[in-house]
Amino acid sequence: MDPKIIKLFEKMKASNFFWSYSREISAEDMRAEILVETVLKYGDVGDIRLIFNYYGRDYLLDVWAKRLLYDSRFRKLNFYLAKVFFEVDPEQIKKERPGDDRGNKLRMLASRHATGAGKTEG
Repeated sequence: MDPKIIKLFEKMKASNFFWSYSREISAEDMRAEILVETVLKYGDVGDIRLIFNYYGRDYLLDVWAKRLLYDSRFRKLNFYLAKVFFEVDPEQIKKERPGDDRGNKLRMLASRHATGAGKTEG
């Protein structure tokens, strides 16, 4: 693994962005998708450029579209990433990838719970 990526991983780890993982986790143990998502969310411009150079635009675009684009908590970040780094219209990507909306999935699960759907009688 590239030393620059290891250093970037350590920077994100030191900032406690991987709080849900073991403290002993290493860059080699971390899935690339998780590192990319974390850097897109919390990294600075230099960090994002580094992962663009290492992983490539297509991979980052795929991770962004799957893991961040539909998360309304990151609306401003998504607009920024779309315009500055990916040079795309975020609404166009949403149209191309229906069904990934995390909010809709959570609402659906909540409504099933509230109505008792999916429960078995015991």
